[in-house]
Amino acid sequence: MTVNRFRKSDGWADASPPVREDEANAVWMVFLEFDPKNSRTIFAGGLRVWRTKSDGNSWSAVSPILDGSAISAVEVAEADSRVVFVGTEKGGIYRSLDGGNSWSEDLASPTLPGFTITRILTSPADARIVYVTVANFRARHVFRSTDGGATWTDIDRGQLPDVPHHAIAIPRAKPSTVYVCSDAGVHVTSDAGNTWKSLTGNLPTVPIVDLVYHEVDGTLSAASYGRSIWRLKV
Repeated sequence: MTVNRFRKSDGWADASPPVREDEANAVWMVFLEFDPKNSRTIFAGGLRVWRTKSDGNSWSAVSPILDGSAISAVEVAEADSRVVFVGTEKGGIYRSLDGGNSWSEDLASPTLPGFTITRILTSPADARIVYVTVANFRARHVFRSTDGGATWTDIDRGQLPDVPHHAIAIPRAKPSTVYVCSDAGVHVTSDAGNTWKSLTGNLPTVPIVDLVYHEVDGTLSAASYGRSIWRLKV
């Protein structure tokens, strides 16, 4: 579980949390998320949650080991940075309401299918509205909570391709518009999941693994698996 930091002034440096070797070896990829109100505060996911308030100079373990699997998604709410969510490879979802000092029990509930949580994203307008994507080949891939994760609704409703879904993007000015990407392209809903339409267009027929909505110019960037990055004016 290695984290490296680059600064123009001093180049690259090891900024890894002080993780025990057995825990470090259990984590294939480290997921990081910056506090949107303070860029020196960063959360990292291993088997537990780590937090630095010093840009990686020192770290603290702020959760116990959660469900025994690696953390696969981290979200710090833009609307309220005290609200932090993490998801795990076993499909667990955990929440902090005090900036990582304390954590809930697993909030996933039987509604979610128990597969890897690939992304968690809160609405930029309301930290209680949370979207989750799941790496699942069955009929449920995208979920929404309007009460901070206490309850979940399947907003896929069988309308999306039956493949793993990987990422979410939401424009600040239109928080009911949600973009998701999957092994079968990109889809969008403008009514918070009641209806979906495809935006796949001329994207290559490979998994689309990440999305970024650019607020300045209103474009959506899609990262493909091995076929470069694509951009669409939306």
